[in-house]
Amino acid sequence: MSKTGKKSRQKTLEARRRQNRRREKALRAAAEGDALAPALPPKAPQEEPVSDGMLPEEEKTPASGGRRGRKEERPEEARKKWAWRSKPWVWYPLFLLGPAIILFCCQLATLQSAAEVFAWMGGCFGAAAFTYALLLALVVLLLALTRSLFSSTLLVGAPALVLSLASHFKEVANGVPLLVSDLAMAARAGDIAGFMRPGMDLGEGTWWSVGVLAALLLVIALFGRRTRAQGWGWYGRTVSGLLAVLVLLGSANFAPAAAFLSGPGDEIQAQRNDRLGLLAGIYSGILDSAVQEPDAYNENNMNAILVEARHAAEQSAPTAADGVRPNVILLMSESFCDPEAVLPGVDFIDDPIPIYRALAEEWPSGQFLSNTYAGGTGNVEMEVMTGVPIAFVGEDEDLTSLKDGSSYERIPSIVKAFAGAGYATEFVHSYTDRLYNRADNLPAIGFEKVLFEADFPENADRAGPYLSDMALTDMLISEFEGRDREKPLLLFGLSMENHQPYFEGKFPEPSGLRFESDELNEEQLGSVDALLYGLHGADKALGVLLDYFETCGEPVMVVFWGDHLPGLSMDADSTIYSILGYSSTADTKAWSPEELKRMHTTRFLVWNNYGADPEIPGTVSTLELGSGILDWAGVEKPLYFHWVDAALTDMLLYRQRLFVAGDGTPYYAPPEGTAAQERADTYRTLVYDILYGEGYIAREMTRVEP
Repeated sequence: MSKTGKKSRQKTLEARRRQNRRREKALRAAAEGDALAPALPPKAPQEEPVSDGMLPEEEKTPASGGRRGRKEERPEEARKKWAWRSKPWVWYPLFLLGPAIILFCCQLATLQSAAEVFAWMGGCFGAAAFTYALLLALVVLLLALTRSLFSSTLLVGAPALVLSLASHFKEVANGVPLLVSDLAMAARAGDIAGFMRPGMDLGEGTWWSVGVLAALLLVIALFGRRTRAQGWGWYGRTVSGLLAVLVLLGSANFAPAAAFLSGPGDEIQAQRNDRLGLLAGIYSGILDSAVQEPDAYNENNMNAILVEARHAAEQSAPTAADGVRPNVILLMSESFCDPEAVLPGVDFIDDPIPIYRALAEEWPSGQFLSNTYAGGTGNVEMEVMTGVPIAFVGEDEDLTSLKDGSSYERIPSIVKAFAGAGYATEFVHSYTDRLYNRADNLPAIGFEKVLFEADFPENADRAGPYLSDMALTDMLISEFEGRDREKPLLLFGLSMENHQPYFEGKFPEPSGLRFESDELNEEQLGSVDALLYGLHGADKALGVLLDYFETCGEPVMVVFWGDHLPGLSMDADSTIYSILGYSSTADTKAWSPEELKRMHTTRFLVWNNYGADPEIPGTVSTLELGSGILDWAGVEKPLYFHWVDAALTDMLLYRQRLFVAGDGTPYYAPPEGTAAQERADTYRTLVYDILYGEGYIAREMTRVEP
């Protein structure tokens, strides 16, 4: 066929299609009784048959499973067939049910039982309704912006469930839920997830919560679609979006809402979650995170504290140590503890820590009161070095994540005191710098040199997933030998080998230590063996380090302690401690004050090679250790640490839900009407002045005399 003939045929087909469309429109109008419908056009004259090869591509009949003559479903017919999906009676139930299902999934991930979720919703209906209203407002706001029910539900539901799962995982691993301050480490979630034991049972509720939310999103994707004509117009979207914003702002600023969210002053996050649910509990924590100015905060009262600090300094014993300025080695050993003490149902044929035990018989040693359990090493080191109780910072902060970065320039620090006394200062950690903002914070508090895993030799010894404690010992010795010999050295070492998780196969081979227990199964025995491997490695490395310093020919003091008890969780409901009876339950919020103190206790040791005999108590805490180190090394202390020494007569430790008085008695909070409570209030006011307030006496209290 010629080109002219093809063009003529194309024009004929186009004309026929236009006529057919007009004819169908007229038929529809006539069926509806439209008097204005146009008259039917005459039927197009018959044309000679056109072969498939001559038809345009869109008019060819597609093959259907090889059958001929099957009627093709027109696009209009398909749209009519599925039009019910966009009807209001389909869309609005999905719109209203979505936030309720998101709330259910988050609570299911938290409580791990559908029955408990429904019981919570019935018993805490107000909290459930409040959370539902917040979630609905978020969905409405995003719907106004995106015009998509699927997108808005996904953008609300996915982050909420991830937050709930993160809290559950943390509670399984460390016994405490997600705290507001943990949100500062959200970017390091992958590193933290690596600390969980492989194969740990995360609970059926975890998988059901993910499955239910996925099913909700699938149903909305299939049946929750609306055309633009059926959706809210610009006016409706604007009004609904503004109403959603008002609801969200009102939940944070409306007095009745604030009163509903607030709880007792000493309420911990786990208790807040029980009362409000996880999502509203974290929301409440965020709203309450701002540090309130203490009632007694004014310049006159701060000057009274300054006078008290000066008096304490005058009454303190001289710090001179016969003119000796020792090199000071601080070694915080990851999860170091006495296994015979914390694993009462295990019979040890071989002693996992024979070197430490022999040293403890000869040198000052005892119990170390940590400010954390099973994790949170960064807060231990910071409280030791600053003497600032973790209880006195905002709920959305901890000692490693103060929102005002300049706070670390103002905060008191034993490192600054050593530097002021002419010491070189160095920090070495056998892990990366990705956690606890160490690369920024440690130089700010006085360390001149900071080394991490990347600074170790490429062939440094490894033990399982981490650098070994022997590799850290080799690095500490290398740094000591390469130091500026014109200055004494403060060298802080932080180990990693014994970090959780603990499971059979963590290390290339078993510990080789003989032990047995009738109360543990094979999996649990494997976890204990991994712990003993790490403890034994720390013990041997300590022996090598002290052997070196014994003969180095220079005065050296070594202070060694475990940062916290190891995290020995087996699943959501049990730990090695609860199985063996060292703790009553895996649920930390059910622990008594006495049990909390026990679960925050590790061991410490002080050694030297120059015949010093400092007076060292049998129990030291994170608050006490740093100030004590200055005394034992003979370094002049800032006024702040003199004041801390005076405060220790009334309080040894203060963290959320655990207060240990000066005589060692534990409480949930400082006893009302006592000297301990008055001291704690004054301590809080002093910290407020340094970190958050006007700084009336901050400079004078933290000033280091050169």
